[in-house]
Amino acid sequence: MPQTTRSSLGPSIIIAAAVVGTGELVVAPRLGATVGLSALWLIVLGCVIKVFIQEEIGRHTILTGETTLAAFNRVPGRIGPMSWAVWCWLPLLFGGTLSMGGVLAAAVQALHLMHVPLQGWLLAAMVIVTTGAVLIAGRYGLIEKSSALMVAAFTAMTVVALVLLQSTEFKVSFDQILGGLQFKMPESGFADAVAVFGVTGIGTSELVFYAYWCLEKGYANDLGSGTPRDPVVLAARIRGMRLDIAVALVVYTFSTIAFFILGATILHGAKDVPQGMDMIRTLSQMYTKTFGPWVFYLFVIGAFIVLYSTFFVAMATWSRMIADNLRLLSREGTKFNPRRATNWIIGVLSVLYLVLFVSFKQTPQWLIVSGAAIQTLLLPVFAIAVLIIRRQRRDEFRPGRWYDVVLYLTVAIITGAALYSVWGLIPKP
Repeated sequence: MPQTTRSSLGPSIIIAAAVVGTGELVVAPRLGATVGLSALWLIVLGCVIKVFIQEEIGRHTILTGETTLAAFNRVPGRIGPMSWAVWCWLPLLFGGTLSMGGVLAAAVQALHLMHVPLQGWLLAAMVIVTTGAVLIAGRYGLIEKSSALMVAAFTAMTVVALVLLQSTEFKVSFDQILGGLQFKMPESGFADAVAVFGVTGIGTSELVFYAYWCLEKGYANDLGSGTPRDPVVLAARIRGMRLDIAVALVVYTFSTIAFFILGATILHGAKDVPQGMDMIRTLSQMYTKTFGPWVFYLFVIGAFIVLYSTFFVAMATWSRMIADNLRLLSREGTKFNPRRATNWIIGVLSVLYLVLFVSFKQTPQWLIVSGAAIQTLLLPVFAIAVLIIRRQRRDEFRPGRWYDVVLYLTVAIITGAALYSVWGLIPKP
């Protein structure tokens, strides 16, 4: 009988690598630096609330072998050749492209702080070309192992920094933690708060990404065999997927909380908001003021690693998704080579990222926060699409009624948060 083992793990770890460089390292400490501990509840909610949507996407992929965009194409209401739900991912691609331009700029900042004696555009080009070459030549196993190592190293460092924080002047009391868990929107830093909800934990982009990495892992490999699928095997895979999601949830929730508290205590008190050409240097204070000045270069190396892991995974996934979208747009009977298309798309994305770097290298935080805000605003759109797909599918693996209640409540909270975000971003007279 199939067992749920660590071999089931992988897709969510890749997703965790995709969010550490934006939601955890940049956006969460920025919000903490802006508003202090008062938004801790928003960090926790942003991490936990989306996993039910993620599980439903993963279950659909295991049972049908469909990518996220192929599943979205089942949603009624077509605009031309595709469902409206598929078209809605294009603004998500725009937001993701903005964020990756900012991540690239932040990674180059880290390299400059390591005294790499090359101009910024050349360093950016080297990062892009190296990433593209590895992705074109590599396979799933390389991406999974690389992502896991990158996430584990920097997460461990951050948790240790949080523990050491308690022996400094910035230590956090239990009452402060309880105060931060009160449901109250911060009066300032609203744009950062909106961005945090969209990208902390499993962000909107990563929700859409998840099915692709489940397929790469091999969760639906037996669909092409032509023989009936074993329900015992399917049940084991679904259990494995849940374990995969749970492990990643623990990792990124605790690391995000740690990043946020470090920013809220150290940077907020000093009135230092990470931005501009000093964004990475400012973030380094979260570590130098807990470990000591000696840790500066260790932090910079770690920051580059997690920023690069985010960039690496994002380029790998966006290229797959764009190729999938082109497949949906291609005429029936047309020969479509997804591997070749993916390689060409990697080249196009490389050019776009370099252009964004050159244009906005002095304001990387604007690119990251803007892209994250777009993710928040699109989150309810994709959550509703997932509900529609779920209602269409009839199988023996549907969870109980309690799960339905939680799933619908999750979508309601996500939709309410997005609507509130829109209201807050509208200039008031």
